[in-house]
Amino acid sequence: MNNNETAPHLIDAATNHDSLHTISSTTSAWDEVAAIISGLIGGGRYGLKIRIPHAFVMTFLFGNKLPFRRKLQVIAKLAAEHSINLASFACLYKFLLASLKVLSRLIPQNDGSGGAPVHSGILRRLIKSVVSMVINGPFSSSLKRTLNPSVSTPAGIPQHPYHAFLAGAVGGYIVWGRYSSVNYQLILYLSSRILVGCIKLAREKGIRPFSWKKLKFANSYPYGAAVIWGTV
Repeated sequence: MNNNETAPHLIDAATNHDSLHTISSTTSAWDEVAAIISGLIGGGRYGLKIRIPHAFVMTFLFGNKLPFRRKLQVIAKLAAEHSINLASFACLYKFLLASLKVLSRLIPQNDGSGGAPVHSGILRRLIKSVVSMVINGPFSSSLKRTLNPSVSTPAGIPQHPYHAFLAGAVGGYIVWGRYSSVNYQLILYLSSRILVGCIKLAREKGIRPFSWKKLKFANSYPYGAAVIWGTV
């Protein structure tokens, strides 16, 4: 990342047609728009697909006292909430990835040669560092050395791993941050998936005791099931 870029220059560059044309030469803006629309449609469709059967079974199983019409309303409400939230998150996630991709490409392309003083003040240096860290993460300098800027990143795919985390965090706060039964269920589900993923990663990295041969999945699964259901 070029350290001569400042926030005002970055904003000016974002509105510069030549800069945008250079950036979009590898992955067009329409590809990114198509990825955003695809995420919107796919998220809504998948939300309906997995929520309608679950809501149907749970409502008719535990909602015996509810009239039939009320049961259908509950099912429709839960399915709609899940579908809208998932579609909104997918759309926002793809949009943020595309925005971060553009900004991360703008920064190294604008070297501040357009009349900017070589020796900027402390405030400008601070703004420059903050903007760089927000866009590309705290390890942006190492990413610049390892990533090839000439290689095009496909639309809808994060250019840096940090972009996926930042877009997911912002989308999670905006879309899933409101408490509801649907959102809470998904948070619990994803928490368990993250925990299992961390255990698998620790095993692949050779971290003890997860890397012990006696703790293979086939051997440890029955004990894990016993502890979980015993705790429940």
